[in-house]
Amino acid sequence: MNIKKTLRISSLALATALLGPWAAATTASDAPAFNEAFKGYDACFLLYDVNAKKLVAEYNPGGRCKQRIAPNSTFKVPLSLMAFNEKLIDQQTVFKWTGQKYDRPELNRDQTPRSWLQNSALWVSQDIAPSLGYARIGKYLDDFNYGNLDFSGDIGKNNGLTNAWLSSSLQISAYEQLNFLKAMEAHQLPVSREAIDQTRQNMALGKLENGAEIYGKTGAGRHRMRTSDRTPSKLRDGWFVGFVEGSAEHYIFVSNLTDRQAPGADDRYAGSQILKPIVMRILNERMAH
Repeated sequence: MNIKKTLRISSLALATALLGPWAAATTASDAPAFNEAFKGYDACFLLYDVNAKKLVAEYNPGGRCKQRIAPNSTFKVPLSLMAFNEKLIDQQTVFKWTGQKYDRPELNRDQTPRSWLQNSALWVSQDIAPSLGYARIGKYLDDFNYGNLDFSGDIGKNNGLTNAWLSSSLQISAYEQLNFLKAMEAHQLPVSREAIDQTRQNMALGKLENGAEIYGKTGAGRHRMRTSDRTPSKLRDGWFVGFVEGSAEHYIFVSNLTDRQAPGADDRYAGSQILKPIVMRILNERMAH
C-alpha cells in the first residue's frame, strides 16, 4: 500500500463532510468522505465537545468504536498518571539509557517524562510498570475503568508488566478511551491534579492551523496477536487520541484503525503513521470553520 495514495483525500469530499452538521453526531450524509479518508481500514473517529458535553462527530461503521483492541503506546497516558501520582517521577526525572540500541535513534539516549511520551520510548514504560507492580497497576486500571482491565500479558509468559498493553491482554475500545480522557480532562480520575496537568503538558504536540493547542498520543501494534498464533498478525492497529483547546473551543478526539488486508512487503508504515495525518487533516478542517 502506498501511504500517499491513502492520504490523497479529495478536498471537496472532505470539506463536504467536515462542513456538515457538526452540532450533532455525524450523519449518514457525512459518511462518504470519512469512508474515503479511511479507505482500506476498519476505523473509528470520535470528536467530543467538552463545553457542550456531547459528541459532535462520530464515524463508527459496523460498531467499530465499541471494538476493543490493544492500547499499545496510548497506554503511556494512564501509565504517566500512575507514575506522577505515586511520585515515582517528576518533570526533572532522567531515565538513564542502558546502551541497548534501538531502530529509532531518538530512543538511544537518556529520556525525560516529556521525551518518554514524545518519542514513545517503550523501554521507559517497561522500567516504570515493574516499579509500580501488578497490584497498584490493577487498582488504577479498575479506578480508571480502563478497558478489559487484563494486565496478565501473553498467555503463559508472565510478562504483563512489560507487555500487557502491546498487542496483548490489555484491550480497550474507542468509547472507553473517550470516557477515560473525559474523566482526565474533568480532573475526575483518582489521581492528583498535578499528575494530570504534568501528563497533559507532556502530551503537547503544538498548534493546529487555527492556533488551537493540540495534545495527543499515538499508538501502534499488530492486530490481535496471540502467543498461540503460529505466525504473527500482519494487520496493523493504529491509535491517535488527545485534546484540542483554543480560546473558546475544547474537544477530545479518539481515533483508531486496523488494516483490512495485510500491507505489502514494501509498506513499512506503522498504523499510527497512517492514522495521525488523516486525523490532523480532519481536525484542521474542523477547526477552520
